[in-house]
Amino acid sequence: MSLLSVDITKVKRLSLKEVKLLTAEVRVKPITPPIQVEKPPSDEDIIYSQLIEINPLIETLFKKFDLVSITGEAFKKGEVKKKPKKLEKDKIVAFTQRIVKGEDSYTKAEIIEKIKTATNVNQERAEKGFNLMLQAESIETLPNGRYYLTGSTPF
Repeated sequence: MSLLSVDITKVKRLSLKEVKLLTAEVRVKPITPPIQVEKPPSDEDIIYSQLIEINPLIETLFKKFDLVSITGEAFKKGEVKKKPKKLEKDKIVAFTQRIVKGEDSYTKAEIIEKIKTATNVNQERAEKGFNLMLQAESIETLPNGRYYLTGSTPF
């Protein structure tokens, strides 16, 4: 085997000045379907929904007069979260104090089980009762996900 005899000094050298690299275009494909971001209802929309809850004719009045919000957009009707009435709240607090001990903390499942045994109701109704306790603020949440009687010290 013989090597090619090439004199490197006589060969024309290539320069990289003439070489251009192709720039790769970064193409970002849109996410399909586009993500819909839902804005929380504005204070005006909340009040509008509460007014309609009190008197449904207000909705007709707003439409007839083409009333709009400060931003120029039409009012949006949303769900109104009902807070328990004062009398109902007192009953819920009294019931909570009857089944939940003051200085203890419980998981959600434990409280639901206590509701089921105290009232002899099914799972779904006991969960609704638990949610009513939260709305009436008769129980509070700890950072670890446990619940305790409002006004007491949890252990």
